[in-house]
Formats: sequence, structure tokens, C-alpha cells
Amino acid sequence: MEVFVDIVIHILVPLVVLIFLTLVVILVVNRMIYEVYKFRIKSVKSKIDKFLTSLVFSPFDEDEFAKKIKNFKKKIPFEKSWCKEIILSEIINLKQNLKGESSNHLHFIYEQFELYRFSIKLLNNPLWYVKSAGIYHFKALQYSKGEPAVRPYLKHKNKNLSTNAYIALIALASDKLDFLIDYPETLSLTSEIKIMDILHSRKPPMPSNLKDWIHSPNPSIVKMGVKFMVYYNFSISKEDIIRLLKSESEMIRNEVIMATRNLYIEDAETILIQQFKSESKKNKIEILTSLGAIGTEVAENFLSQLLIDTTDVDVKLATVYSLNAINGHYFESSFTDSPEVMAMVRHVKDPYI
Repeated sequence: MEVFVDIVIHILVPLVVLIFLTLVVILVVNRMIYEVYKFRIKSVKSKIDKFLTSLVFSPFDEDEFAKKIKNFKKKIPFEKSWCKEIILSEIINLKQNLKGESSNHLHFIYEQFELYRFSIKLLNNPLWYVKSAGIYHFKALQYSKGEPAVRPYLKHKNKNLSTNAYIALIALASDKLDFLIDYPETLSLTSEIKIMDILHSRKPPMPSNLKDWIHSPNPSIVKMGVKFMVYYNFSISKEDIIRLLKSESEMIRNEVIMATRNLYIEDAETILIQQFKSESKKNKIEILTSLGAIGTEVAENFLSQLLIDTTDVDVKLATVYSLNAINGHYFESSFTDSPEVMAMVRHVKDPYI
């Protein structure tokens, strides 16, 4: 027992203390290295910010810009990937916040810093999310020269990567957006928002095959096709409206219902009335809103009866909105003996009530 105690006191305890002190030293040294590294990055970023801002707002001269960039690269650790990432991030930030000539010079700056090679290097990485970072560079900069490098990933087996490639090509494609009809996956709401945002900012020409999008076997493309038709004011035929309202996809039916008012398709009035009873509550309210925009006396008669028959408060309020939109004087002589309806009418005419 005494021997064991002696071993613990003279060997194990000092060993534990030594290990503890070693770990403390390692942690302290690592923290110091991290702080030095962080300070260095902050210092380099500050230099890059100042240089790029000065360059972008200077009169554009290719030779002068190239010379300045060549000299600046010697003043920073340009060979380091983290340094190139900072430059890229700042160029992208400038691209997203500047307009006009200043923004147009950024592609030249991107090339002079040889960052195209860096983006391509990321695309050649075996990891899909690293490839996506390279695709993002081209998309964010709207760098159309990157289009050929992105196209091969349209049919990539990784769903996330192929989605990113499709969205990027909407921003990059030098021709029309006809290729989008072949998109094989389901578009998320986030992707739809990104596509429409690019559409509004870039304003590309209307796809020549847009009329075929609403016949795609992919419900996401059908829905996107309807959105595009609204954007390009490309009217949907009565036959196609009937067909699409029979779709099993509620999101497609919802999009078509909204399109009838956005495109002001008067022929859809009777179709929407017939469709009303078979729709979900959400789509019923959209139908009522559309009838308020395109409705005639036919819709007015339908809505009058609906206001009597329905007990759902939300549907009833939407009906009041629609009737008032079709005929602003309707409630001066109708439903005046219904306190509930009159309260809704007052709210419709003055939302603050």
C-alpha cells in the first residue's frame, strides 16, 4: 500500500500536473496564434476594401487598372486562398450594391486578380458544396463567361448542385431561358423566389418555348411557366386554364387562379365559378379575389348567393371584398338588414374600422 501511495505522489501526480500545464500552454499558444491570425486577416481585409473602393470609383483605364492590381497583389498574401476569398467577397458585395459603369468594371477587376481560375478550381473540387461556391461566384457577379463551366452541372446527380446550376444559368445565360423546361427536380419556394428575383433584375428575353412549359411533366416547371407568363404578359388560353385547374397539384391550380386576374383573363370567370366548390379554402379565397378583378354581373349573382349560403367568416369577408370590387354601390341596397355583412362592408371600405 505504501508503495502504491509513493507511486501516486511521486509519479502520477507530477505527470498529471505536467499534462495539465502542457494543455494550458497549448491552449494559450493556440489562442495567441488565432489572435495574430485574426488581426492579420482584419488588416488585409482593410487594405483590400480601401483598394477596391478606390479602384472602382476611379476613371476606368484598362492599362492603369491592370498595373495597380499587379502592384497591389505584391502587398498582400495573394497566394493564400483565404486572401482570394476576401477579395472575391468584396467584389461580389460591390457588384450587388453598385449600378452603372462602376459595376461593369468589376468583371475586369475579377479577371485581373485571376479569380476566374480560383472559381474554376472550386468547380473542379469533388465536394458538391465547394462546386456550388464556384457556381455562386459566377451567378453573383453575373459573369456570363462562366456559363460554359456551369452548364455541365445541369444534369449532375446531386440535386442541390444541379439546382444551383439551373438558378445560376438564369443569371448567366447569354441566350433565352429555354433550357429551364428540362429541369427535372422539384423547385423549392426559396429557389422560385431566387429565379423570379433574377428575372426582375436581369430582364432576359421571353423563352421561345414558354407555351410548352405548362405542358411539362414537372409540376414545378408548370407553376414556373404560369409565373413567367404573368411576367411576360403572355396570356393563357381558355382551354389551358380548364386543363390546369383540373391538375392534381393544388399549387398549380393556385398559380393559375392568380394568373387569371394578373393577366385579366375575362374568359375565366365562368370557369372559376364552376371550380369554386371543388377547391380548398385557400384556393376559394383566391378565386373570390380573381372574380373581384375580372367579374361581371355573372360573378355578382354568384357571389350574392354565396354570401347567403356560406358560414365561413373568411370566405364571407373575401366575398364582400369581391362584390365591392365589382360594384362599389352594391351594398347600398343589398344586405342592409344584416349587421354582420354591414360590419364587413364598413371594414372593406375603411380597413381601419
